[in-house]
Amino acid sequence: MRVMIRLFRILMFSLSFFWFHQVRAQNYPVYNSFMINPYLYNPAEAASEYLYVFFNHRQQWTGIDGSPVLSTINVSTLINESYTGIGAKASSFSRGILRTTDFALTYAHGVRLGEENVLFFGLSGGAISNSIDFTRVSPDDLDDPALTSYLANNIQPAASFGMLLRSTSGLHVGLVLPQLFTPTFNSSSHFSSTTIAPFDNAYASIYYRKKTEGKVVNRRHKGVRRRVRTSGGYAPLELYAIYKYSAFGTNQFEVTGKLNLSESFWLGAGYRQSYGFTGHLGFAFNKLLLSYSYEPGSQPETGFSTGTHEIQLGLRLGEEKQYKRKNPVLRSTLSKEPEQRHQARFTSRNEMDELNQSEETGKRTYYVVLKDFADFTAADNYKKRVLDAGYNADVFYHQAEKKFYVFVLSTPKASEAQEEARNLKNHTRLKNAKVISVQGQK
Repeated sequence: MRVMIRLFRILMFSLSFFWFHQVRAQNYPVYNSFMINPYLYNPAEAASEYLYVFFNHRQQWTGIDGSPVLSTINVSTLINESYTGIGAKASSFSRGILRTTDFALTYAHGVRLGEENVLFFGLSGGAISNSIDFTRVSPDDLDDPALTSYLANNIQPAASFGMLLRSTSGLHVGLVLPQLFTPTFNSSSHFSSTTIAPFDNAYASIYYRKKTEGKVVNRRHKGVRRRVRTSGGYAPLELYAIYKYSAFGTNQFEVTGKLNLSESFWLGAGYRQSYGFTGHLGFAFNKLLLSYSYEPGSQPETGFSTGTHEIQLGLRLGEEKQYKRKNPVLRSTLSKEPEQRHQARFTSRNEMDELNQSEETGKRTYYVVLKDFADFTAADNYKKRVLDAGYNADVFYHQAEKKFYVFVLSTPKASEAQEEARNLKNHTRLKNAKVISVQGQK
């Protein structure tokens, strides 16, 4: 066993030294918690439905000195009432003698494709710093020219690009270019690695995560029992698949399934090529999210280490973010024939009664009204201003209330009237729109 551990340390040093000499190979981190925190891989996922803050820590081959250790903190959110997301991510990745620290800011923007799909594009940009732990380097190698010319903590540019197609069906497809610049580990100066090689590495992902409607439940608040609607959740079964491509032959495929047993607890299992099987579990406590993953395999021999452990702690802050609402079609602005617009002035009670009989008698009519007046002249003047603003305004006299109402829509359907009033209040300056109903006379 000691021989295996010694060989492993030699291997880790050799791999680190190999990377250090600018071998352009796949060198990005591996995460198990991407189902809960997809922004770890794809910058387009920065447009998250809540303001999320996550801390992720991964210890590979626990118990072995020099084994890979990865710590990441990230924050992301969709800007409410828009298709724009922003995020930030910082990580520290140690393996052997090499430590990589990076920081990036992310901007994502979505384009609506029909009523059910949104295509997001995300771009992350920042800096990456590499350092070497010389205490792990053999004294015989300290005179190596690559080490003597090495600039400690040299800072280089870093960027990534991602795309994500989100669908209300629950099926999502992503594509990521995780390294737009060629990684450099032994540079003698800052910002010297400007070679663009976006297609050396790539991710392709597809996953099913169906959002469900909220439920009406009974909840007690300050001793009072009330029926409230929850914010909704996700379908019991979620499925994920990722393929990681490298131009240098280190391709990798992985699949994961997640079972939501309740709103507060879930289990998962997956398989990653060259790593083996993984197990997952997670909890949700109001705004707090906690998940844990374990990989027993991917070891040189049985008992070599206690496996790979990953833990993630998250905070879900604020209210659920919404996409920018599409401006509705306002029925009160649809063009009408000139004769359909009422232009008469009332000079007698008979004419006022005649106006009230414009709808079919004996049926209930729903009016979207803007304002009421005691005097017809004032109502008619206000109606003209509304007409000039592009609405189909008219006036009717409510006999029971002795008032003149200026309205923009009349319909036998209560749902149409309620929808129109709501749209006027939410999307126009007509904030006083309301619905009244009048029973026609037989």
